[in-house]
Amino acid sequence: MRQSSEGSQVKLRKFLTLTDIFMLSITGMIGSAWLFSPASALYYAGPASIFTWIIAGIFFIFMIFGFAELGGLFPFSGSLARYNHYSHGIFSNYLLSWAYFLGAVTTVSVEAIAIVTYASSYIGGLVGPTGLLTPIGVLLAAGLILLFTIIQLVGINVFGWFNRFITAWKLLIPLITVILLLSLYFRPSNLTSLPGGFIPHGTAAIFAAMVPSGIVFAYEGFRQGLEYAGEAKNPQRDVPLGTILAIITVIIVYILLQIAFTGGINWTAAGIAPGNWTGLYNAWQSHPFYSELVATGVPLLLIWAFVLLIDAAISPAGTLAVYTGSSARNIYGMARVGYIPQFLAGVHKKFQTPWIAILITFVLAIAFLLPIPSWYYVVSLSSLLTVYNYLTVGITNHALRNIAPNLKRPYKAPIWYITYPLGFIAAALLVYWSGYSLINTVIIAVIAGLPLVLYGPYRKKLNLSLSKVVTLSIILWALLAIIVAGNAYSWGILSEFPVYWALLSLLQIGVMAYLYKESHHRSVKATWWLIIFNILSGIISYYGSLGPSPIIPYPYDYLVFTIISIVVYFIGVKTSYLTADLKEIIDKGLPEE
Repeated sequence: MRQSSEGSQVKLRKFLTLTDIFMLSITGMIGSAWLFSPASALYYAGPASIFTWIIAGIFFIFMIFGFAELGGLFPFSGSLARYNHYSHGIFSNYLLSWAYFLGAVTTVSVEAIAIVTYASSYIGGLVGPTGLLTPIGVLLAAGLILLFTIIQLVGINVFGWFNRFITAWKLLIPLITVILLLSLYFRPSNLTSLPGGFIPHGTAAIFAAMVPSGIVFAYEGFRQGLEYAGEAKNPQRDVPLGTILAIITVIIVYILLQIAFTGGINWTAAGIAPGNWTGLYNAWQSHPFYSELVATGVPLLLIWAFVLLIDAAISPAGTLAVYTGSSARNIYGMARVGYIPQFLAGVHKKFQTPWIAILITFVLAIAFLLPIPSWYYVVSLSSLLTVYNYLTVGITNHALRNIAPNLKRPYKAPIWYITYPLGFIAAALLVYWSGYSLINTVIIAVIAGLPLVLYGPYRKKLNLSLSKVVTLSIILWALLAIIVAGNAYSWGILSEFPVYWALLSLLQIGVMAYLYKESHHRSVKATWWLIIFNILSGIISYYGSLGPSPIIPYPYDYLVFTIISIVVYFIGVKTSYLTADLKEIIDKGLPEE
């Protein structure tokens, strides 16, 4: 990996404080999710969705312990695209960072869509009858993305000040909403006395609701403090502390919001039979909190409903701004470790921001506006893409304890021999609870992105000629297209899951076997844990209780997947090695960026 200490290298500005890191994580977590997720959580799990928020929060705390340690070890911008590189080399980390990048970019589009969707309640012509943005709505969303692209380009100094204001607003409005609902219109009977009771859809729904309801999407924003670590004044102290404080704060806020929203439903005014959570979701899904406040009929809450319409622009806008920057810093991180051409890590001489990466993010975010069907679907896909990257946290930390025990760790995860595996199991279960359809989509995206790394600087290190890379890319993409299309359109035996998944699995195995044959690079062997996880997660999710052919009933499928995850975890730890870039850090210290 090239060092940034060269005299010609323009460096990122070191400006962010502990408060900024805390605020970045907060604003990443309190965006459009607080406006939409409480309603969708009730749709999936009823009042028991309160437990969904609590359990998901605990899962994220286990993961954040590990991320906080990694953030202190490697305080770089675009850090989530780089952690696993130091313990497993090129391919494992690239596949994880590719998925994360797709998840981050889609989030930019999602937040823009959220703003326009809420605005449709007072501006006509933005959303069509199917719930999709109209051409005018798409243009407005694109304009919002452009605005925050400019803010990011101008520099982190301006953005840090802007984000403090936005985050203060985003914390204040949900908390005031909670206080108003609890004090002026709270019906405890909505929690326990409706048809179906507190757990109307069974305990399995508490877990199955995490991804499709947007709850995981809400918590995922914690990572923004990590993404900007390279621009912090004292990153090894402030990044771990700011991130942990932020997730604890947000867990409390979201639990209170779910309780207040559930207790504040006026079923009569909504025209829905009490306990009909599906009917409520269908009626209020475009602007849940606004609809609820209006339905109460309480004058002060009616006034506050209009404040929420303003917040419906500001809260997603803050998250949109953060993800515009973090997506760019993901590109920056991938370029810094050599996965993509180095010029993409270019820093603007005047503003000291990764301007090329920011512009690429802008173009891709605009592209994702076009085919997106709804906020609820895209947050599920975006969440899974991001959680897939979180598989790295436990394995990477454990591996580093083995291969680099003397690295300076400003923050150490508590009881690491328990925390690390639990962090991996938490991420793995969140992947599983996404369901087969989304898992299949993400694995296809990961496979499709694999050849791209071979066009970067690592091609020569792998002893691959450009002609071999082009040939491999064409063959892989052609076979992938045939296999996926054959399954989607029921072409003969390709419509059968065992055949389809066997071919998709063989494609992954075949590509990695070819790369090892050509290069004998150790990073290829260090990727097998992820390939095994891909294959087994598809099989269990298809035949588990959430899949289309539920042979393994709940909760035994959860137990089976947990056991598989533990096995994969230790395979991942075992296949790690002392990479050249990690050795360089051990010998010379952290490079300055």
